[in-house]
Amino acid sequence: MRLKRIQLKLSQPQLADRVGLDYQYISRVERGLISPTLHWLCNLSEAFEMTPTDFINELLEHTQANTASIKS
Repeated sequence: MRLKRIQLKLSQPQLADRVGLDYQYISRVERGLISPTLHWLCNLSEAFEMTPTDFINELLEHTQANTASIKS
């Protein structure tokens, strides 16, 4: 999610304002301390101008790539 936010040149507070969250929530999600609910995933996908499915698939691809690089 952090990469997508940076690609769109959004700060954490800007993204938080777009979806009605506190920027600290965005920070905790990006650091992997918490997982967003399905409701917030849908809101975040709208902020990123993506469908929820595309957004979740992109998150999964990024997670799998990170996991593969850690294992090697």
